[in-house]
Amino acid sequence: MAHQSETAIDPRFTHRARQPGLDLLRALAIIVVVIYHAALFGFRLPGRVDRFGWIGVDLFFVLSGYLIGGQLLAPLARDQRINLGRFFTRRALRIMPAYFVVLAVYFLLPSWREYSEMSQPFWKFLLSVQNIALHGGTAFSHAWSLAVEDQFYLALPFILLFLFRSPRAAIFIPCLIVIGGITLRAFLAAQNPSVDGGGVSFRGFQAWIYYPTWTRLDPLVFGVVLAAIEKLRPTWWKRITNFAPWLGLPALGLIAFALYLGETDNLTVTACVWQFPLIAVGMATLLVCAVSPRLPLSRVAI
Repeated sequence: MAHQSETAIDPRFTHRARQPGLDLLRALAIIVVVIYHAALFGFRLPGRVDRFGWIGVDLFFVLSGYLIGGQLLAPLARDQRINLGRFFTRRALRIMPAYFVVLAVYFLLPSWREYSEMSQPFWKFLLSVQNIALHGGTAFSHAWSLAVEDQFYLALPFILLFLFRSPRAAIFIPCLIVIGGITLRAFLAAQNPSVDGGGVSFRGFQAWIYYPTWTRLDPLVFGVVLAAIEKLRPTWWKRITNFAPWLGLPALGLIAFALYLGETDNLTVTACVWQFPLIAVGMATLLVCAVSPRLPLSRVAI
């Protein structure tokens, strides 16, 4: 009975109620992504600030890593098993019905497409690998982010099961993924020089750096790390969220600096390598601010 009483009040073991701060971040991500895509079709904002809207996807990834990671880590924190069948069934039923309906519309009604050319062959969409060797400016190319999440969450439960049994690896693996991503982006950027030799080829950047899963894991990993701290180290989590009032401005500054790296005439190796991890850290920090009880963001209902 004593164990049940402790479990009842332990925040790790309660179902996470809807958090207004996360809804606020989700709404912000939606708005900036819509603004970015609207600009592609001529609806541009003054000063072309819409060009920065792509970072909304990174915010989505951080949120997704935090929420889905929390779902998977909750039973582990209770010394229970992850119900893999239930997890995969819920994810499939939540995403796939609507996805397949939209996919059918794209292939059966080509006149409805935003571009005449499909971004990838049908089989890639069926297997959710349409983000590999993808080029923008093609129909349904925006489904790339769904492919990234599908692939990540297919592997995540098994990774967490392994890491939960090996605490040292739980620190090593996330660091390895982030450092590996930095190294891989540097290599791929060097392998895709622009025609004039003044930077990185934008087409190569899209196909091998921007869209593929292996170079876009930073925000997902940081989101899962935050969920792990919340579920498995609640004392650390309380300290981090209590420190949130001093984190917001540095987070925004870090994101602004990352965007500044891309404000060059040519796409540089530096931007290819560092923009994603810096933005991921900034977005993860904003998530901490959004859920902190010490900031009003956690109480702004929308």
